[in-house]
Amino acid sequence: MDELASGKQSSSGPDRAAENDEPTIRVVVVGPPGLLRTALAAILAAAPGFELAGESDPDHHLTDGVVTRRPHVVLVDLDAIEDPAVLSGRWHARLPECAVVVLTSRRTARALRRALGARARGIIAKDVAPQELLDQLRLVAEGQRMIDPVTALAALDAAVNPLNEREREVTAAAARGMSTKEIAGHLHLAPGTVRNHLSAVLRKTGARNRWEAVQRAQDAGWI
Repeated sequence: MDELASGKQSSSGPDRAAENDEPTIRVVVVGPPGLLRTALAAILAAAPGFELAGESDPDHHLTDGVVTRRPHVVLVDLDAIEDPAVLSGRWHARLPECAVVVLTSRRTARALRRALGARARGIIAKDVAPQELLDQLRLVAEGQRMIDPVTALAALDAAVNPLNEREREVTAAAARGMSTKEIAGHLHLAPGTVRNHLSAVLRKTGARNRWEAVQRAQDAGWI
């Protein structure tokens, strides 16, 4: 009889099925309804040694049904989460031993920073093969930390910020959708000075316009 049926709580690691002594890893998939969530659920439901413990929308609170199943891993679509730290906080509050793993298509320093802010134990790229995904989830459930190497390298490359303090302030203001005049008023600068700073930001980021510069600066973790 497994631990859920017997009323016992699971340990922090994967359970062992009585019949074949294989680990059973319970995983909850968190993301908006759609093809990705459906595919992940199907993969986990069919994989030996895994159990789909539930599916959840990012904005929904944990249900008692999911908590009762004592999942070992919550697999989160990082690209669909506005504030992953808040979502992660809900899980840690009710399931402190459950490991957070994020999936992302944006292999950038910003993605790594958001994942670490959510206390994620694993960062996995969305283009991995299903078997690789399962292998990495198994390692995380066993207590290891898994970080996509391309994302880790992107973070290392972005470690040196080429923007000075004022350029970061101007870029951050542009990221909030402010016009040149609004940025000037917000930072108490002349509009011409703001344009000079924006020109420097475009040159340093290699961007064609301010919106592309903002995106590159955000992805690199510079603002």
